[in-house]
Amino acid sequence: MLKRLAVNTGVQILGKMASVVVSLITTGILTRKLGAAVYGQYILIISLSIFFDALADFGTSVIGVREASKEEDEAGRVRVWSNVAILRLMMAVFSLALGMILIFNWLDLKEVRFEAVLAWSMMIFTSLAGSLGVVWQTRIKMQAKVLVEVMFPTVFLLCLWWFHGEISLAWVFGTYLIARIITLAWGWWMGRGTINFRLVDRKLIGELLKMSWPMGLYLIIFSAYDRAIDSLMIRRFLGVGEVAWYGLAYKIYGVLIQPAFFLMSGIFPILSKGKNNKSIFNWTALILLVAAATVMLGVWIFAPIMVFLLAGSQFEASVLVLRILVVALVFAYLGHLVGFTLISKNGQKELLGLGVIILVFNFLGNLVAIPRFGIMGAAVVTVLTEALSLILMSIRLRRRD
Repeated sequence: MLKRLAVNTGVQILGKMASVVVSLITTGILTRKLGAAVYGQYILIISLSIFFDALADFGTSVIGVREASKEEDEAGRVRVWSNVAILRLMMAVFSLALGMILIFNWLDLKEVRFEAVLAWSMMIFTSLAGSLGVVWQTRIKMQAKVLVEVMFPTVFLLCLWWFHGEISLAWVFGTYLIARIITLAWGWWMGRGTINFRLVDRKLIGELLKMSWPMGLYLIIFSAYDRAIDSLMIRRFLGVGEVAWYGLAYKIYGVLIQPAFFLMSGIFPILSKGKNNKSIFNWTALILLVAAATVMLGVWIFAPIMVFLLAGSQFEASVLVLRILVVALVFAYLGHLVGFTLISKNGQKELLGLGVIILVFNFLGNLVAIPRFGIMGAAVVTVLTEALSLILMSIRLRRRD
């Protein structure tokens, strides 16, 4: 089992390295081709779409992995995977409908409504791809999951690289949609036989929804304070240009967090089985702590070079924001470990309560900091939010042990 975990973790690390390279190159091209103002609109749409993606997921991916991992035979796992996929598809359609209502009624999106529709139409296909991810994560065959996740941005980057003319937001999100459909078709072929939409079990769907809703609401709250609140407040108080500067720094920060998520995705099925959890927890904590400290030091030193290579001198304001944000990596890395461990112990309801507290803290913090200190204030609030999240989750986890 340890050898299998090591192989899967190694595959995820290699895949993440490829994703990081692809993501950074893509960001560099987009910032230069779109310019600060249009890139700011891009960040605004992406930030809001992440909120609706969280609603579409509604905690079903994490809970699906946990419940499927408990099944002893393949038929039982297929039954869980299939009904998770059905529930996820239902939630995606509901989320997309709410998103369309927002798009056509919110004035800040008036100029980019068509682009927002293209971006949020990916929800259905993202939901299906996520259902396949549940299968591969349960089987601890992360190579398939990583291949699909890497292929999606790579197809987009190839299109972006090949097209030498002027691009618009509509071109960007339209191409993203095509890339998502192509990679989903490939992933569905690789995962054939694991999801059967004819295996509808209303009772199981109800049970999955009952187990998932606390986690789902937590993810919605998390996406609100992680991406939406700061971007919306910066847009309202400072303007779309500052959204672009902050968005670039946060994009890099978001990429740097992903290795912790990949590691915990591989370990989560093992934690859910409840065997040797303490030893696994301690070793993982040490690995995450060393990794976070190393990345933080490297980014602090090379932040000016990174920003200049990615976006040029017009994004110089992103350097200090990035240096502030990377301080949060230590709290975010350990927070992934504590959060996934808490979920493995059926602690998703505790996470929901903590999420509300963190959301209020983040909202009030940004409301005070952004008008006074600009995007630097927003970055500091992010660091404090991650620290508070880790402290509160650790207290809850200790009470469960």
